[in-house]
Amino acid sequence: MPLRIATFNANNLFRRPKVFQLEGLSAQAATVLGDLQTLEQLLAKASYSGETGSAIVALLKKYDFDNTRIFPKDRWFQINEVRGKLFRVKKARAGTTSKAGLELVATGNSSWMGWIELIRENVNAVSTDNTARVIQAIKADILCLVEVEDRHTLERFDRLTLGKFKASLGHNLLIDGNDSRGIDIGLLSRYPIRSVRSHIDDRTATKKAAIFSRDCPEFEIELPDGRTLWVLGNHFKSQGYGAPAANDAKRLAQAKRVRELLSRFDLTRDLVVVAGDLNGSPTSAPLKPLLTTPGLFDVLKSPLHNGPSWTYHDGRQQIDYLLVSQPLLDRIRTVGIERRGLFHKTSFKGKFPHFPEVADEVTQASDHAAVWAEFDV
Repeated sequence: MPLRIATFNANNLFRRPKVFQLEGLSAQAATVLGDLQTLEQLLAKASYSGETGSAIVALLKKYDFDNTRIFPKDRWFQINEVRGKLFRVKKARAGTTSKAGLELVATGNSSWMGWIELIRENVNAVSTDNTARVIQAIKADILCLVEVEDRHTLERFDRLTLGKFKASLGHNLLIDGNDSRGIDIGLLSRYPIRSVRSHIDDRTATKKAAIFSRDCPEFEIELPDGRTLWVLGNHFKSQGYGAPAANDAKRLAQAKRVRELLSRFDLTRDLVVVAGDLNGSPTSAPLKPLLTTPGLFDVLKSPLHNGPSWTYHDGRQQIDYLLVSQPLLDRIRTVGIERRGLFHKTSFKGKFPHFPEVADEVTQASDHAAVWAEFDV
């Protein structure tokens, strides 16, 4: 069967509060934030009787909380009720005098536990759509996706954004890693994901630091014929922050550890992929332990790949990799790099054009290209 596998650094697939994305942080946003501040102060009061309760009800109604829909278009926040209820919405009953409407249940801040939470959505709809265009173009069955905020963002992106482009893969998984900025490694798959093994707690020899800047999750995927495909997703230490020597040392430790993890597989028989942004070129010393692993091969080194192998916006470096075990290499059919999500003013003199919807660096899908390969397994 044909199986297409890809890796793509989406360059920050995040969600942020809807209200902060109103154009120019408009007067509407200021009004919403002012109402939220007022509601927060009201909910902190010991008693909700009298004018306090009336003001709470009025604000909840203003933002459509008396509507049974979960997320109306103009609702900018939600009320998380952990213990007890703040309010309820009653439906009118035929043949009775009961009236529909919102009414407070809590009598004060000590009679319930909860908080206001801003509703979030994907950042920059245009660039997010262009990210979807890249994924639509590569038609991957299994995709390692780098720099994703959390699983809810990944699931929402797959269901809503990719769904809009008829490119949803259906299965997704992500474990939060070590990066406090929330740039994690996720997986989208057309096939069920049986398990994931995390390595966020792998430590250096001195036990003082985590080896992986994010993680090296091992995703176990069940193929239609019952066989297992393993994908080890990676995002090595960046080149742009910190001292070069320290960065190189970090990437070297990461490369060595991934090679160690591969030792539990038989790369001459098992279907194994190491995918992601390794933040180093094929000739960089820190990556050598991984790139010289016996039985592991870079698909862009295949004779099926024509043209340059760069994957980063400067047009000089390959830093994104799809490394595969021998059985996959033996059945490789096609290889490619999808660069149309990248913006370049000159488009490299017409050699590497971008999608028409990519107008500048803000609307580009990413500053990385996607690497993909198809196998007849």
